[in-house]
Amino acid sequence: MERDSMARLVIGAVMVILVLPQWAGAVAGVCSGCHVMHASQGGSPLPTTGPEGYLLNKTCLGCHTGTNNGVDTTPYVYKASAPGAAILAGGSFYYSENSGDRKGHNPLVTGILNADGTLTEPPGWTNTGFAANGQVGGGTDNWANNPLTCAGVYGCHGRHDGTVESMHHANVTGTATTVDGSTLGKSYRFLKGIKGGEDNDYEYETAADHNVYIGANRVAGAADTIAGGTDTMSYFCAECHGIFHSGAGTDGLASGTIGSPWLRHPVDFSMPNSGEYAGYSSYNPAVPVATSDTTTATTDYDVTTSPATDRIVMCLSCHYAHAGPNNASLRWDYSKMLAETAAVADRNTGCFACHTAKDGDP
Repeated sequence: MERDSMARLVIGAVMVILVLPQWAGAVAGVCSGCHVMHASQGGSPLPTTGPEGYLLNKTCLGCHTGTNNGVDTTPYVYKASAPGAAILAGGSFYYSENSGDRKGHNPLVTGILNADGTLTEPPGWTNTGFAANGQVGGGTDNWANNPLTCAGVYGCHGRHDGTVESMHHANVTGTATTVDGSTLGKSYRFLKGIKGGEDNDYEYETAADHNVYIGANRVAGAADTIAGGTDTMSYFCAECHGIFHSGAGTDGLASGTIGSPWLRHPVDFSMPNSGEYAGYSSYNPAVPVATSDTTTATTDYDVTTSPATDRIVMCLSCHYAHAGPNNASLRWDYSKMLAETAAVADRNTGCFACHTAKDGDP
């Protein structure tokens, strides 16, 4: 009896492993967990008007709605109530859906998320100059009839040219030498052409490890060119928000070189490890920086010994990728960034995590 009980236990455990999605690598499990051949399943109609594209039985948020708990390995980017401390690295669409359009991105997910009620195109949009990984919209500037979506031609994840390419089934993990942007499955979080190191718990906890974002180390005095590298996180943001990024001749700003005095906050530019910036002495997940070292593991790395490599400012240093509790998807409350007079609780946070000499901290 003991042997039979043990056998049943092992078989049951194997069945659970097979059923649960294995997000750490290529997705595994029962096909019907994601796909449906017709417009119903189990004798009941699907909750939408029918199967989604690629024979999926639910939308992106059909799988990615829930409460992050550090055990369930599916990353949840939306829930009907505020996520609180369970928010992951990318933030949560709860805020843009429930607290106002300005809290972040507003992808249209029928029956769950509404499109932005104010903007008709991404702020800073330009349809030229940022097509290295496939132009958003497939080269057609038609935002008025195509609201932002999670993935696809007018989305962030997947391909922008409408070409079908495997994502979940081809997912790889590791450092940016593996997640190298060469295919969609080998792109950081399925952002086509972007490199990075993927934390396997999506930064549910950051004490042990965190995402590794890739940046390019441009130098002062260099030509003001597009973003600095077409495989960086900041370049990806520029694919929709190009006017906010570098690239003289593509965004209407004067040509010339990069450096002080700045016209825009620099991205793909490394902070010095001296002066007011010396206070950023260890990697801060609340104000993350990028690295140009593609061999960096998905863990903490030294931001003091190699300033040219590991202290690169990027878009996500300040903003959540999805949405957050503050306007402009900022990681902190901008109204509390008071130069020289910041409250004690706000010193060394937000802007002052990098600009440590400006918060009034003696």
